[in-house]
Amino acid sequence: MQWIFYAVASQAVYAAVNHLDSHIVSHRVKGPAALPLYTALVVLAIALIAFLAGGLPRPGLAGAYLVASGFILMMAYVFYFRAIAVGDAAFVSAMFQVNAVFTLVLSNVFLHERLSGARWIGFFLIVGAAVALALERVEGRLRLGRAFGPILIADLFWATATVIVKQAFMTRSLLPIVAYEGFGVALGGAAVALSPTVRRAFRTSLRESGAGVIALVCASEALGFLGKALFFLAVSLGPVAIVSALGGVQPFFSIAWAWALARLLPRVFPLQRGGAHLAQRLLLCAVLLAGIWLCR
Repeated sequence: MQWIFYAVASQAVYAAVNHLDSHIVSHRVKGPAALPLYTALVVLAIALIAFLAGGLPRPGLAGAYLVASGFILMMAYVFYFRAIAVGDAAFVSAMFQVNAVFTLVLSNVFLHERLSGARWIGFFLIVGAAVALALERVEGRLRLGRAFGPILIADLFWATATVIVKQAFMTRSLLPIVAYEGFGVALGGAAVALSPTVRRAFRTSLRESGAGVIALVCASEALGFLGKALFFLAVSLGPVAIVSALGGVQPFFSIAWAWALARLLPRVFPLQRGGAHLAQRLLLCAVLLAGIWLCR
């Protein structure tokens, strides 16, 4: 049952990455526009290391799918960084689980996977919990938070990449997957860099941020790679559906990280709201997890 440890550990790492990214965007880098290029550069370096370590087989159709998956994944990063700039890490971590809904729908349309009654129930539980998590009270009225739209688009891109790469998990080992997908992310970064706004933000961040911030960004991306590697290991050893369902524990880790960091580094990671709000989020995350488990 080693795959369960890898699956749960990957979600703990992803939750930590969300908090680190939130801190970088909120306090270290002015605006999220430059961060996708940092991501592309770090992922390209990791892809080259994977290539040198394991070599690449002939790409074929699976390789092309992996490159396309990486390209789409970069589009997800663009909207993820926009969401993390205006929403707290715990919310973004919870909302990222909505990609299970998009994956379910896309799998049904393109892979002809059957939607059972339990999956439909899970579908509505996930959507209901996600909307409830996104609601904010402003001037006495409830409205969707500003991070809701960007993270929903990121979820759609992420789910699309997951559906494209699904078969590659079964046909290739870890290093070729990391290499091909990394090259796709780098191509996506090149496409994003065509925007003058992105290039200007990147140059500004290099000039104003300093080596410490760049090191933080690289550390975040390296942690993200560790999370992905653990996820790939879990998929290679255990049932894919249950490994994906275990992704629903990520919001709980995110809340735990928020509590721990607020105690250890209160000036850097202050808690935003009180205990009642935390209890409400825990309840909604439990509903979210139940929905994801039904969709497995």
